[in-house]
Amino acid sequence: MDSTIAEPLTADDPQEIGSFHLIGLLGVGGMGEVYLGASDKGYAAVKRVRPRLVSSERFAREVGILYRVPAGVGPRVLASDGTAERPWFATEYVPGLTVDEAVRLRGPLPAGALWLLLAEAATPLSAVHTFGIVHRDIKPGNVMLVRDGVKLIDFGIARAADQARLTKSGGSYGTQGFSAPEQQAGDEDVDAPADVYSLGALVLYAASGRTPGVVPDVEPLRAVDAGLANVIGRCLATGPGARPTAGEVAEAARAHLPAPPPSWPPEVMSRIASRRAFAATPVGKLETVPPPDLAAEATPDADLAPGTAPPSAAPPRRSRTRLFLLPTAAAIALGAVAALVLLPSASRHNGAAQPADSASARVETAAGATRTPHASPSRSATSTAEPGRPAPDAPADSETTAPPRASGARSPSAPAATTASSAPATRVTSSSIPGINGGDDPAQVRGSEADTSWVGNDAACSAWLDDNGSDALAGVLNTSLNQSCSAELYRSDGIAYTFHANWGATKTNFISDVGHTMWICVWNANDRSDEQCSPRFAMNGHTPVKR
Repeated sequence: MDSTIAEPLTADDPQEIGSFHLIGLLGVGGMGEVYLGASDKGYAAVKRVRPRLVSSERFAREVGILYRVPAGVGPRVLASDGTAERPWFATEYVPGLTVDEAVRLRGPLPAGALWLLLAEAATPLSAVHTFGIVHRDIKPGNVMLVRDGVKLIDFGIARAADQARLTKSGGSYGTQGFSAPEQQAGDEDVDAPADVYSLGALVLYAASGRTPGVVPDVEPLRAVDAGLANVIGRCLATGPGARPTAGEVAEAARAHLPAPPPSWPPEVMSRIASRRAFAATPVGKLETVPPPDLAAEATPDADLAPGTAPPSAAPPRRSRTRLFLLPTAAAIALGAVAALVLLPSASRHNGAAQPADSASARVETAAGATRTPHASPSRSATSTAEPGRPAPDAPADSETTAPPRASGARSPSAPAATTASSAPATRVTSSSIPGINGGDDPAQVRGSEADTSWVGNDAACSAWLDDNGSDALAGVLNTSLNQSCSAELYRSDGIAYTFHANWGATKTNFISDVGHTMWICVWNANDRSDEQCSPRFAMNGHTPVKR
């Protein structure tokens, strides 16, 4: 691994975050650092935020948005921890270049690549907008070129249509030169047209290598390609209503692409190829450079006793190059963080997680090929449970850990309410619902409740599974005694969705339990030592039964 993949770690960098061993630094931003991590499942991008700059509300929103992003638009979430001193989350490693990197490597992109960039970036934006999500920070560092298109990254200030307004009125946000006029004015109702404006500014940057001004000038682009300048000019209209939709932009851009469509410039494709080769390298065969061991540095001469010569045979230092290997015993002892993936898995036999766009036994399309975003389940890797948690289903020749026995079936006292059965969903989200007593929840899977400590007739935190009668289950988290509670909904193929409640109750949407088992764990948000987990449930026809 060299600096074209990641920068080496320094003595100030951590060596591990969660279950990921850190092997390099991918980037540093105003809100934190992004590290290249590795586990027995493969490579990951691990983002660690600065809590003084990123509120817990913003962190939870960013991770929550990532669950809702359509498959293929961005990297899948693998794990997260919002309770750590430095909150973090990990996504799959994407072997590509950001537009910013590509322009610095090659210079301005040619007209064919600009049309391709416009088409490939507008297509996932259209999918995101269809799901009611606005990215709100499309810029050169957040659009990544990969071999077969682009991926959108960093949804840090994204917003979903059903979220509360979290941006203060009158304060601008986004990135100067790429954010729409309504963003700069602090408009709380920024919607999809703002992303289209940013997309236009992105193409102007890729064509010139310069950040557009407050009033972007498309005339230099007109000298390169008049048709492209016309499309970009419409994207950069001052009024949101005058801009085309992302879908219309994608359609217009693809109409200008030859058949077969072009690829990225050779210099860019070469760098992408080298990163793909890295991503295809088994973790156990990766040579990495550890950070300097300051404690092992030789004692300065000034610290030696008078007349004492430096030792002639100091203890050997660690080699500057080592073979990175996760011993099986250590991997089992540490456990892997339960995978937080975008969508339920369509199969439980996928083996180790594959980094995005890594080499595998499949046919891959070239850059520019049309891909239709959809909401079908993505394929996720089987996860190893953390210590103290029930392990997911494992092959017959491997060991599994039995789930902890759930506490008594009593239900905490809370204002009674009923929940309506939801249609099966293809992504995991959650929303607040009125407080509900588990015993009065008509959709509750009987025997699935897990409770933390009890005070009288009330459990501080309770969680259970709900059944919609159509092969899908949801997780419910209920609070009592004014406690802050957390829960994690698990499925045996590795999906694990963490959600929280500070008052009342929260319920995830329904996900299929066909061919899997599901269970839920609950704990007091301030003390995970009291974590309790329900039994596992699998489908017998349309009925969930204890396994």
